[in-house]
Amino acid sequence: MSEPISDKKENQMVRFLKKHSLWVLFVAVSVFVTGLVFLITSNHLFWLAIKIVKNPTLLFLNILPVFLLIGLTYFLSGRTAFSITLTAAFFAFLAVADKVKIIMRQEPLLPGDLALAKEALAIVKNFPHFQHFLVTAFLIGLLAAMIISFYFSKNEKPSWKTRILGCLIFLLTGFGANAYWYANKDLYDSYPVIESPYFEVNQYNSKGLIYSFCHQYNISRITPPEGYNKSTFEQLEAAPSSTIANNKPHIIMIMGEAFSDLSNNENLNFTNYRDPLQNFKEMAGSENAVSGKIVVPGFGGGTSNTEYDVLTACSTRYLNNPLPSYNFIHQPFDALPRRLEQIGYETQAIHPGYQWFYNRQNVYPDLGFDNSYFLEDSFDLETQGLGGYINETVTMDKILETLDTHLKTKDTPLFSFTVTIQNHGPYDNRYGILPQNFDTTIPLSDAEKNLLTQYFKGINDADTELGRLRDYAQASTEPIVVVYYGDHLPGFSNGMDFFRLLDYPIDPNGTLEERLALYETPFLIWQNDAAKEQCDFTETAKQADLPESGVISAEYLGALLTQLLEMKGISPLYDYVNESRQLLPASTSNIFVDGNGNFSDSATDEQKEIVRKLSAWQYYKLFDQSKVK
Repeated sequence: MSEPISDKKENQMVRFLKKHSLWVLFVAVSVFVTGLVFLITSNHLFWLAIKIVKNPTLLFLNILPVFLLIGLTYFLSGRTAFSITLTAAFFAFLAVADKVKIIMRQEPLLPGDLALAKEALAIVKNFPHFQHFLVTAFLIGLLAAMIISFYFSKNEKPSWKTRILGCLIFLLTGFGANAYWYANKDLYDSYPVIESPYFEVNQYNSKGLIYSFCHQYNISRITPPEGYNKSTFEQLEAAPSSTIANNKPHIIMIMGEAFSDLSNNENLNFTNYRDPLQNFKEMAGSENAVSGKIVVPGFGGGTSNTEYDVLTACSTRYLNNPLPSYNFIHQPFDALPRRLEQIGYETQAIHPGYQWFYNRQNVYPDLGFDNSYFLEDSFDLETQGLGGYINETVTMDKILETLDTHLKTKDTPLFSFTVTIQNHGPYDNRYGILPQNFDTTIPLSDAEKNLLTQYFKGINDADTELGRLRDYAQASTEPIVVVYYGDHLPGFSNGMDFFRLLDYPIDPNGTLEERLALYETPFLIWQNDAAKEQCDFTETAKQADLPESGVISAEYLGALLTQLLEMKGISPLYDYVNESRQLLPASTSNIFVDGNGNFSDSATDEQKEIVRKLSAWQYYKLFDQSKVK
């Protein structure tokens, strides 16, 4: 009696599964791991599921890297369970890291972030104890799972010939898939994006972390801008220097950690408390100051990128690379401290953090700083720390101590640059139990009130020390100019909730103005009366012709300072930047503001030429300039 057709098909399926059980398992695990990553990272699962049904290749492009890593690990180790566990642990780690970064910085996980493990660990150790425990437990759990799976899984090692052949097949498949699919920008852009496509988080949410991460790896390599000509910039830099700098006041430049004007909100009231920006506002409102906002490279982080922009007159955005811009400085660079040094300034940098953080111990000398003061040699975290970092008072003590010593012992002007660190996130219980320092009619939970209280405590401390510097400068007969600005807006553990609850005009998916505001921090350039006698900002500011809004890109700030001080000719790039600011005072990669304050998501021909020239000039300085004059 012949076997029924249905039974025959069932037996064929059973035989197939038995024969190919290992690969069926790998496929099943790949699907499961990919689903887990979607579950952890996506904020639009229902929408994403509908889109995957319409575009099944999107699911395939997220599953394939998981499958390839499982297979490659299997042929390398010969251990099934270990291959599965290692792959699952790796992608789970990426998913959690992506989720945390989006909450804190409104930016997805990028390939370059993996190179910043040391910096990330230094920040994580200052998380609240319960968060620190969760992170530690998560990492230990992943490690333990891999160790257990390796030592206790059944060892079914195939022959060496099979393993070598398998590795070759999986590697070649991976390289081929990367070249034809993951590096294909047209394919990536063909998939629809929920909400604004210019917000990278939306790209990840719409296309999946795994696919987007692989694509970012391919598009983040720095290449010469289109039409780049090295000789053009050699000629520009070779032009004879004709610096006119009759006024050389002492310059104290400070970049405040997460310093912002978020306290300026109609839903927040400080009537019964000290205004966190009391001194900043008084200085900005005086006749001795020029103030406004700068558009920085990132939100919630990326301190060194803002440093780079301000000090070099180059833009991190033009690098189009997720790595910190400091990573690309490996030789003497023509930056503000070097140019000031060439006209007689002594230059120093103060950072009460670790010298290896963003490689500052090597970058600062390349930028032209004569001396640098770091945590290791100038501060004591145990006795001077507050919330895990050196406090604002001690930092200002160092600024004033070095300034005072210089004034008493030197007859040269001083350029002092400081990066503060006290108010670094996270802000959950950063300073311990504090009384609330603001009032609001908006219903906030106790945790939310505490989060804002902690943040405003740090701003208050920074502003108090700014007032101390102002008082010192006003009491001095020496000409002193103070530059103060924020490196980025704070990244709160509740993401964008505060911005929505308190109705800030800040939204990564909003209007062009709301999207630009995500990157705006306040700046102040103030002079004491002695400096004003030499060079009055109220006059030089007219020549600078700042936009009415006061909003300029961060890479303009250092150049603006030289223009206010009438240091024309200090640098060919600085002179060009000051001219360019008239046509393109502020921009991001997809938002352009003209001199009349008009916003657009596309640049005019003149603005495109500015971006093209500045991008190419930056490339020359970083990668082609052989000698700094």
